[in-house]
Amino acid sequence: MRNRFGRYDYAPTKLPMFTMRNVAPLDVDIGDTLAFGADSRTAYLDIRPPAGTDTRTIFQMQADFYLAARLYKGLTLYYNQGAWGSFEAMGIWQQDLGRPEFSYYVKVGRFMPTYGLRLENHNVYTRQDIGFGPRDRDQGAELGVYLGPVLLQASVLNGNPGDLQIDDNHEKALIGRAEVRHRFGSVHMSAGGSIFSNEAGASTSTGGVTVDGRTQMLKWGPHWGAAIGRFAYLGEAHVVKNEPFPGNTQGQKVHSFQSYQELDVLLVKGLELNLSYEFRDPDLDRRNGTLSRVGGGLEFYPLPYVELKTLFRKTFAYQSGPAAEPLNGLTEIIGMVHLYF
Repeated sequence: MRNRFGRYDYAPTKLPMFTMRNVAPLDVDIGDTLAFGADSRTAYLDIRPPAGTDTRTIFQMQADFYLAARLYKGLTLYYNQGAWGSFEAMGIWQQDLGRPEFSYYVKVGRFMPTYGLRLENHNVYTRQDIGFGPRDRDQGAELGVYLGPVLLQASVLNGNPGDLQIDDNHEKALIGRAEVRHRFGSVHMSAGGSIFSNEAGASTSTGGVTVDGRTQMLKWGPHWGAAIGRFAYLGEAHVVKNEPFPGNTQGQKVHSFQSYQELDVLLVKGLELNLSYEFRDPDLDRRNGTLSRVGGGLEFYPLPYVELKTLFRKTFAYQSGPAAEPLNGLTEIIGMVHLYF
């Protein structure tokens, strides 16, 4: 959810190409107690695989409604209801440490794990492919500490994202994330990293027969960004390693690498050019194929609270392997209408 600056200042005046003269944005918040927000992303997908059936469809990518209730200073109840049954619900306690630039927060509830950049496009290699899709919320607690330009975050979660309400074992997922932001003259820079560790599944015994479904999971990687003038660049890279326990004969071993890079160029106010490059190696232990995906498009903000986006992506496979060949030459054309508040 955007804060008041995002909803009532940046979105209606700083971002769009055209603004409404003498028309102030409608303040739908109720004093300092209740705040509201929303996102709606409707996309047209034109997906053309090298073999098989083309897909041309309209897809409701996102439909989220946000509500934040400030019970008193520092304590907030937050709820996010999304499309397809996705939701977040949490309590957040935030206080400064004597100075505004030094503070901490604690949140408890159900939320998207705080890992990496968490780009809004959930089907990039560094999101859905590593286990952080649009419905992969999890339940637990998180502590964050702001120390000037440094942000440190640590989470304890069930480790069962998605639709599971009850953990399937007594182990918990541990997540750590760190980020530093600094300004060197006219250059803004950020750098950080994340790590995720979890033991998923359980070992059960019935009638003297033991079934081991446990898998040791590890995800880690850096993220970074830089901006100067009209140019902004960001990227992240992650290694995923899922190792089934010796007794888990049905588990699938995963040792993969995913990366994403994006360059944004502000052409004129309200119009940005986006260029992206993604790389994926589904199996680092064998030479069985890698994937590269290049993309380009425009983001157009014609009016307050309206974004029109176009994106063209092409996937290329290198070497020969069953994981890569079916996607070699995949073409995607995406058009999106984004309404937000």
